[in-house]
Amino acid sequence: MKLNGNPENSQEKHLSTIILVLRTLVFILLFFVSKISFGNIDTTAKEVVEVKTIVLSKPNILKYVDTLLVSSTLLDPEEDMFTPSFFSVGSGLYKFPILLNLEDNGWISKNVMQAYNKIEFKTDTIPSFSAKYDHAYTTANWFNGRFDRMIGKSKLSAELNRNFQNSVYSNSKGKRFNFSIGSELPFHKNYKVTFSYFRNQAELNENGGFNNSDLIIYLDEFNATTLNSNLNSASNSIFIQKTSILQEVGINSFARFFVTSEYEEHKYNFELIEEDIDANFFSNTYLDTTETFDSIGFRKLILEPILVLDNLNNGKSILNLGVRKEINDKSILNNSYVLSKLNMNFNNGLPFYLQGKYHFENAWKGNYSIKGSTNLMFKKETIDTIQYVSSLFVQVDFSSLLPSYLFLNYFGNHFKWNNDFNPTQKITFDAQLNLAKFSSIVKLEVQNVSNYIYLDENSLPNQNNENITAGRISLKKQWGTKHIKLYSGLGYQYSTSNLIRVPSFYTRSSIVYEFKLRKVPFNMGSTINFFSKYVGLNYNPAIRHYYLGKKNVGGTPVVDFFLASRLGPADLYIKYDNTFYTLNRDLFIGENYPITNSFLRFGLKWNLTN
Repeated sequence: MKLNGNPENSQEKHLSTIILVLRTLVFILLFFVSKISFGNIDTTAKEVVEVKTIVLSKPNILKYVDTLLVSSTLLDPEEDMFTPSFFSVGSGLYKFPILLNLEDNGWISKNVMQAYNKIEFKTDTIPSFSAKYDHAYTTANWFNGRFDRMIGKSKLSAELNRNFQNSVYSNSKGKRFNFSIGSELPFHKNYKVTFSYFRNQAELNENGGFNNSDLIIYLDEFNATTLNSNLNSASNSIFIQKTSILQEVGINSFARFFVTSEYEEHKYNFELIEEDIDANFFSNTYLDTTETFDSIGFRKLILEPILVLDNLNNGKSILNLGVRKEINDKSILNNSYVLSKLNMNFNNGLPFYLQGKYHFENAWKGNYSIKGSTNLMFKKETIDTIQYVSSLFVQVDFSSLLPSYLFLNYFGNHFKWNNDFNPTQKITFDAQLNLAKFSSIVKLEVQNVSNYIYLDENSLPNQNNENITAGRISLKKQWGTKHIKLYSGLGYQYSTSNLIRVPSFYTRSSIVYEFKLRKVPFNMGSTINFFSKYVGLNYNPAIRHYYLGKKNVGGTPVVDFFLASRLGPADLYIKYDNTFYTLNRDLFIGENYPITNSFLRFGLKWNLTN
């Protein structure tokens, strides 16, 4: 029944809404009381309530944990609290991967640069801004801001991120800047346009590790007078910007047509000071000893028309069909492919997603990928309640792809790669089981890859034709009482080839004691990181990539202690990193990269809202 503008009808509507909410809360309360008092509810009762209350247990409950520990005492703003993160001496904002990642074979490592490339509009939200400062041997600060507003029927959104860090070693630092702004303009009920702009930039200076890392065991300080670095300065600047126009045309009640137009600009710079051009570090890869600066850049225009068919019942897309055409200022970079996406829900409510791509131009001609996934929701149904107790996400991905052009064939003053690689074929199986009742997440990933591309001991790209299988299984778990909580995660990894260097075991556990002094909340606790010893990777700062190392790394736990307090919108914290460094200094996360010695850190995080 359609309501008119009568105030009495409006009050009745609000009253009925309040009654419905109260009824729902009563049902939830009765459910938990019955579970605590009597165990399972008797489902054999004859009287059945027609409308059942649905209780949604958070399937990713660990993802939503918000304590002072998680939000304030981690240096990396993108940190997963169950993933060990080891920042090495002189690595700036760079951290070494100890998790399996067989897709990181592009021009620059994916871990170097976070990027904004998509606008997600949120309506009627409060603009937010957060500032964070961290001071110790390293000085770090970052700012994050988000703005969303409805202006009439139009949407406006903007996001900003800036990270900066000086490393322990004097000649290393890192800076990242990300900015995006976009607006959605509905010109007609069947026609709307989205304009967006993205700017992503990273500047990193590296020392390339130390020439004689064995000396670190006997030294108390990391500085230029006690340790000689591989490089005096290796500076990289990575710049990407993009403008995008998305036009959406409504054809009828179940069909829409999208046209995306994008213009991108990419630029990568590398610079050495003159003393470094003859360094042994580049003896196998450096070509021209008369140049200390190198740069490559390109621009491209992207056109992507897509036809979308919608489900009349829920308005969600069922089928997407389209073509993507990339036109570059260097024709050899041109790349085009057809794409399709299928979203279905079977009669039993089981969702199914399928996506495919096929490339038909230049070096990527014949490349293709297929990805399928589903998400199973497990529920427990009683007389008047449906409770979702767990979920299982499953995904299978098969691809036959070459990496980026710049990785295949890059000509510059420093490197000359001319590779005739075959496409890398890979099949990946992912599964994630979320157990809300037990506050746990179990993840499994298995990959089988042939024609694997890697960087050898000389930082040169090579391809291996053997068939390799690698996998990872991890468990995340939360325990706790009212005042003491334990967040623990552990993982096991394996590979059938020594070309894939990952530790077989890794873990991260944090225990926190929560208390209040004069109504001010405090957290006090400890975090333990550990990964098993293995012949690891080394890092080449010139190409922003890891290559096969020769040194055993890992095998020593890293223990941190912290104290944090929340004062209104601000968090203050003190953290003592790598507490037991003096007991074992021989902890490396790369062949030339030791972890920092013990130091005390002070930090502030301030959430500002308007």
